[in-house]
Amino acid sequence: MSKKYPETMEAARKWVAEGKPCTFTYGLAYRGAQPHRISKEEAEEKLKHHKFGMGFYTIFWRVFEGEDVLNFTEYGENDLY
Repeated sequence: MSKKYPETMEAARKWVAEGKPCTFTYGLAYRGAQPHRISKEEAEEKLKHHKFGMGFYTIFWRVFEGEDVLNFTEYGENDLY
């Protein structure tokens, strides 16, 4: 995705507060993990733990079903192997 949106927590909080679309993925895509839409309330809760960058709880911008979304991803210990 283009650098259309800043990778800052401020931008993520604003996106969620405005009720814009968010998705959630658990695991690695190449292992079959698929994103699904989540509610504003779920996104607000995930903002407490997820951050831009690397780690087990990440956020990034992506295109999902033709629209820009804020994606929350969680990785498990088995995703390291």
